[in-house]
Amino acid sequence: MKLTFPHARLKALWNEAVRQWPVAVRAMNGRDSPGFWLVGGQGIYLVHNGARPRGSVTLAYANECDPLKVPAQSWLGIKRAIFGDNDGREFVDLVMIGTAVDAGADVEVTFEPDTMTVAVVEKGTASIRLQSPRIRDKNDTASGRSCRV
Repeated sequence: MKLTFPHARLKALWNEAVRQWPVAVRAMNGRDSPGFWLVGGQGIYLVHNGARPRGSVTLAYANECDPLKVPAQSWLGIKRAIFGDNDGREFVDLVMIGTAVDAGADVEVTFEPDTMTVAVVEKGTASIRLQSPRIRDKNDTASGRSCRV
């Protein structure tokens, strides 16, 4: 399953993130370094893990799972294929989003059962890829946390 995050949305998200990380970084599963969460909830989107700004939070929706542009039955099927029936989130290293923003490129995220691959895609070709194990932080009831951002 592959998701595409367009450069324009990533740039807006990046600009907010670099303003909020110096204020605070919200940790997930012991990761307390600046970065992004890929969240499966009402659609699938990227959000930074910096302090929450006042007002609305900038979200970068995947083209395939934007609830404002894609019919619910379409994005819900994709979200369930990736995260199951629950909400979920995965960590994305800030270097991948920063590289895409600097290059004017999109980001593609590919999911396998146990891995997630993030690729910076310039002119249809992946210039850099990072593969990581899936965290599967689905409504972490043990700590009382949920995937809400």
